[in-house]
Amino acid sequence: MKNSKKILTAAIGAALLSTATIIPTASAEVAASVTVANKYLWRGLDLGAGDAAVSGDLTVSNASGAYAGIWGSSGDAALGSEYDLYAGWGGKVGAIDLDVSVWSYNYPSSDIDPGEATDLVVSVGANGFNGTLYEAVQGDDDNDYRYVTLGYEMGKYSGMLGIHDFENTDGNPTHLQLGYNYNDNVSFAVSSFVSDDDSAAGIAAGADSDPQFLVSYSLDIK
Repeated sequence: MKNSKKILTAAIGAALLSTATIIPTASAEVAASVTVANKYLWRGLDLGAGDAAVSGDLTVSNASGAYAGIWGSSGDAALGSEYDLYAGWGGKVGAIDLDVSVWSYNYPSSDIDPGEATDLVVSVGANGFNGTLYEAVQGDDDNDYRYVTLGYEMGKYSGMLGIHDFENTDGNPTHLQLGYNYNDNVSFAVSSFVSDDDSAAGIAAGADSDPQFLVSYSLDIK
């Protein structure tokens, strides 16, 4: 099963990367942003052990929906600074918003080799509802891990249920996150585990799973 997932993701990743690399320069759009937050909140967990986090991204896309880019962060307390490489496609399929991408998580100061931690990410949405699957296809040998979110957005308000699925560990740690966008730049969120079996996520991430409060400021760079 693991090998078939890796083969499938490699094929999808190759297709997405090849699509992204042929984006015509004349029609390509470049977008960038930078974000400052009071913590590194990842899937309901504070990976920065209370420290503030600075992140930024750079994405190249075209009118067909293909995109590729890089995201970087000051990192977490355990693995240090982080940069993620991604490529994907997003667009409409009938009335459904669909996005398929491959993400590679890299930590230069850790023992994790480039490409060793990789997710296949599939997201669908319609009428304010959305769901996303993060399927670990590299780096999941111990737990065969995946993460699923189910959410709803209405104006400035949002709600999301995030489920950690460790196939070889009892329980599915689940957290609820509520968000509020004050304006285009400032946002707030609170996240708390709502299941009694949050220990697996806490141990796996090496982070505290107590309720988390997030304040962030994002700025688009043009």
